[in-house]
Amino acid sequence: MATYFTVDRSGTLVPESIINLRTDYSKTHTYAIENLITTEDLINRTHQLYPDGLSNFGAQCLHEHNLIVTDTQTGQCLNFAPHIPVLEGIFEQVRLNEFPERPSRMQSMFGWCTKPDAMAFKEAHGNVHNIFEVPSENAFIADQNLLYLGASIMGTYEFARKYWSGERSNNYKPEAVIPLPSNIGAVVI
Repeated sequence: MATYFTVDRSGTLVPESIINLRTDYSKTHTYAIENLITTEDLINRTHQLYPDGLSNFGAQCLHEHNLIVTDTQTGQCLNFAPHIPVLEGIFEQVRLNEFPERPSRMQSMFGWCTKPDAMAFKEAHGNVHNIFEVPSENAFIADQNLLYLGASIMGTYEFARKYWSGERSNNYKPEAVIPLPSNIGAVVI
């Protein structure tokens, strides 16, 4: 079994605990649209697509990121959307269509393959987070430097296809996509 290293940016991990998928979305903020989409519609679709549940990351990407950005001073809708949930949605569709055997990012946690990579990430984010060991037999190793929008939707599809196929960019940066549930090991630092 391989050991990966995750940086606890949420400050919620505990050694020798298990991170499970969420199936209760009653406290999840959803964006219903009056007379078109209800919170119940969104939660029912989530249960249909992800019957085993979502990771916290998955719930954030699929429900909690608002794609309608408004100007805080005028209240008018701006003509752009946050890129992270859009990127994750495209990557998930490519995975579902072409690489269904790969673990969903919506149902996984993420880690580094080496302790030095985890340390570098920790230092880049204020050096305040603990690093934990995460053992896994079925993590998928992908190139984090392919996890970008590709200047167009088709470019993003191509980045996603390369990511899920295991291709490497010139600046390969491995990340472990670790399916949940997963055990949290010892604190490394």
